[in-house]
Formats: sequence, C-alpha cells, structure tokens
Amino acid sequence: MDEDLLKYELWFSKLDITNTSKNRLSDCMKDSRNIYNASKSQLLETNMIDESIADRIINDREKCDVIDLYNKFKSYEQRLITRIMDNYPAKLKNIQNAPYALFCVGEMPESFDKCVSIVGARRCSEYGRFAATRLAEMLSRRGYIVVSGMALGVDNAAHIGALNEGGITVAILGCGVDICYPRNNINTYVEIKKKGAIISEFYPETKPISYNFPTRNRIISALSNQVVIVEAKEKSGSLITADYALEQGKDIYALPGRITDNLSTGCNKLIEQGAGIITSVDDFVNALDEVQINTLYTSQEINCQNFSLEKEDLLVYSCLDFYPKNIEEVIKETNLEMISVLNSLMNLCEKKIIKEAFVNQYVRIK
Repeated sequence: MDEDLLKYELWFSKLDITNTSKNRLSDCMKDSRNIYNASKSQLLETNMIDESIADRIINDREKCDVIDLYNKFKSYEQRLITRIMDNYPAKLKNIQNAPYALFCVGEMPESFDKCVSIVGARRCSEYGRFAATRLAEMLSRRGYIVVSGMALGVDNAAHIGALNEGGITVAILGCGVDICYPRNNINTYVEIKKKGAIISEFYPETKPISYNFPTRNRIISALSNQVVIVEAKEKSGSLITADYALEQGKDIYALPGRITDNLSTGCNKLIEQGAGIITSVDDFVNALDEVQINTLYTSQEINCQNFSLEKEDLLVYSCLDFYPKNIEEVIKETNLEMISVLNSLMNLCEKKIIKEAFVNQYVRIK
C-alpha cells in the first residue's frame, strides 16, 4: 500500500464511528482516501450511513491533519493492518462487528489455518497453569499457532508454553499494543514481540479499560479453529469467548474439573452443554491433527469434483467449510433471503454433501 493511502487509512481507523459503518462505507467507496475527499451528499448517497455519521466524518476530517497524525503514528513503531490490505486475517473479515483496523507489533502470521485459542481464569490454580502450558507446548510442537489474551493466569501460561517450544503465539490485547497489560507479564510481552505478534484493534495509547476486554474476545475466538477453556468460573470473560466461538461456528473444548471447585464450574457447564472434553493432552492434539489432515484431503477431493448444483445452492455451498457455520453467517455472506438459504441447505443435505453438525450449524462433508 502506498504511503499516501496509508495516511488516510490511519485517519479512518481512528475515526469514532462503529466498525460496521466503517466496513460498509469502505466496501462501497473502495478506500478511505475516497471517503476523506467525499462531500456530505456523496457519503449519504452510499446509503451505508445516516446523516449523523456523515456529519461526524466531515467534522473529524476538518479537525484532523492526516500528515501530522501519520508522523506521530510512525513514532510508535507498530504496523497498521486494515481490512483492505492483503495481510488482514481472512478469518476476521466476515465476523460480526469485524475490526476495520488492527495494530500490530511483531510478525503477523501469514495464515491462521492451523490455530488454537487457549483462554481461562486469571486467578487460576496450579493445575490450570500446568494444563495450559502443557497444551500450548504440545500444540506448538505440531506447528499450531497459539492465540490468547496475555492476561494473568491461564492466558500467560499458554503463551509461555508456546514460547518454550519456539512456537508462534499471538496475543490479542484490550488496550493499545504499545501498552503491556498487565505489567507483570512484561517478559512474556517482550518474548512474543520476538517470536509472534501482539495485536489490538485499539489505537496506540488506548488504556486497558474494562469494557474493551469482552469485545477483544471475539477476535481471540475468530482467529482459531478450536477454542479451549482451561478454567473458568460460572460468569467469566472466558465464557464470553466461548459464546463468541459458538456464534462463529468454532469447536469449543473444556478441561473438566471437580464439581466442588469454583474454577471448574464454567468448564463443567460447557461440557454439559456439548463442548468437547479434554481428558488427555496427547489425545486432544492427535485428534486435531486428524481433523487437519482430513480437511486437507477432502479439500483436494472437492477441487476434482463438479457437483451439479443450482446457482443459489452453489453459492450457499461455497461459503461453507469443514467447521460448523450458523445460518445467520450464511445469510450474511451470500446476501440471500432466509427462505432461499433454508431451501438450499435442505437441498445440499439431501445430496449428502453437507450436514447439520449442530442445531442450525452446517458443515461440508464432501
């Protein structure tokens, strides 16, 4: 991306409007330079935003010097990655409230195809700490990226486990990436910058405000194929991550614990509700490898087949993959009416090339 456009992308990233408005407007007007130079009437003609948002854009650009903004940003020594760039993670593009921009230090992985998120209690037990470290170590040995939130306890243990094996680990922060939070994790922060990436949707110098953390959890779940909850109370941030994972069609696993242990209540309830149960680290990682191999093999098989499908059926089929995807996501990605999507899903199930993995969640089987 040329440096001139990058200045406008930075301005648009900092603009105080929702990600949804940014994404819609960007899709319509191609890039932020066109948005910056548009008149109010041109912005409204897109039908993507209302008058109050158009006014906010106009007012902000009148006050903002994009050159000064960009020069200050360069002093932070971090990279801006926006939704129109090639290195923006593909797994984030279609999630609800997809972040328009990411700020990054370290090296953003080229792909998150082989990725597991591990999250859990900040005040974890020694058992939880050991389990998270061991899981991350085993996953890293097999070439998986380990994603977590760099919080105290389980998150930090997961990052350390990956680093122990020289693996790639990615931390998603609820503050600017120039801020190490919590400060106690400074050693982990420094090592991740060397051997992975620290990512945030929040602009540099953004403080670690409490309400930032639940929203960042949707990124933790979206980047992975599987989300592992190691320890969690009945109401915790880890269960928010699990909720996002369920919405995004991810596989959820939980570490079981004693019924008398407060830190195991959340995990045990997830298992009761249908989450996968981890009874052996080795068995869990071996099973993931089988899924990875089968997915690769089946994907190659599909490229050799030409299914005779109607146009709408083919559109629905093309947006499904080998991890469960809910009907709402299919509707959003295909822009079809609900009744059309439901008819296509029924047709594809009858042809035995997809199946309903969970209630209203579908996967390819051919």
